Amino acid sequence: MVPEQVLSQRRWLLLLVLGAAVVMISVVLWVIMGRNGIQEEADEAVPVPAAVEIRSDPGAGSQWTESSIWMRFRHIPAGSFMMGSNEGDSDEKPVHEVTISRGFWMGQTEVTQGQWRRLMGSNRSGSAGCGDDCPVENVSWNDAVKYANALSTESGLRECYRVNGKSVSFVGLQCEGYRLPTEAEWEYAAGAGSQSKYAGSNDIGAVAWYANNADGKTHRVGTKAANAWGLRDMSGNVWEWCWDWNGAYPSGSVSDPKGPSTGSDRVGRGGSWLLSARFCRSAYRFRGSPGERYGNLGFRLVRTAR
Repeated sequence: MVPEQVLSQRRWLLLLVLGAAVVMISVVLWVIMGRNGIQEEADEAVPVPAAVEIRSDPGAGSQWTESSIWMRFRHIPAGSFMMGSNEGDSDEKPVHEVTISRGFWMGQTEVTQGQWRRLMGSNRSGSAGCGDDCPVENVSWNDAVKYANALSTESGLRECYRVNGKSVSFVGLQCEGYRLPTEAEWEYAAGAGSQSKYAGSNDIGAVAWYANNADGKTHRVGTKAANAWGLRDMSGNVWEWCWDWNGAYPSGSVSDPKGPSTGSDRVGRGGSWLLSARFCRSAYRFRGSPGERYGNLGFRLVRTAR
């Protein structure tokens, strides 16, 4: 038989071993959990760059939202199209092939009054009573450029325009910030791969607020049908400023045109609630001084996909 004293010593030894094992297991678990917790906190503390969500090629019409002012964008893929019209005014000719070599993101609608006020602090629109979801208007080309730069700064992105008084220079299509579309980008996006007369349809009433259905006023954005790439109000509601100086079209094919290097008038596109269907055709070209403001003239933004 084993003496009682030996049994007691063995019990104490067993208890010590078990206790040490429990302590070791606790330490290991604490270390593992602690490291995971530290990693989770570090992950939460790292800001996600604004450009991350738009670096891939998600496909035509895919949606992305700029969260600071809740502006929705649609992806426009690179491609080629025939720009201009043989059935329109003389400045829509000659019809020529244009290649858009970079995909880009385009505002699903025009910039709204609410989006303008949240960034700029005021609302200069003549139809302010229409509400935050109506397009901002009564904004000049210069105003639109300042807004684009302001949104770039707000988003932590490099500005696309260098502004020195009334002089504005464009960094280029490779810029990472927000900007106005070129005239070619605008017409390409409006067509969305089709030959329709208006942006998304040959039936203007389905896609546009214009003189025959607008009751003499602007309307909330996004209430008419979209084109194949998810863009709305490209025809009608308000005119939209583009980057380009107004000028004659080239006679041959071109890639990523940005218009003349100088001029007196900037180009606008899309027609408006005030005008007849002819002015709302995707190929129609409006021109105006960079400082002009009208109650049927606004803009939408784009951003080069990276």
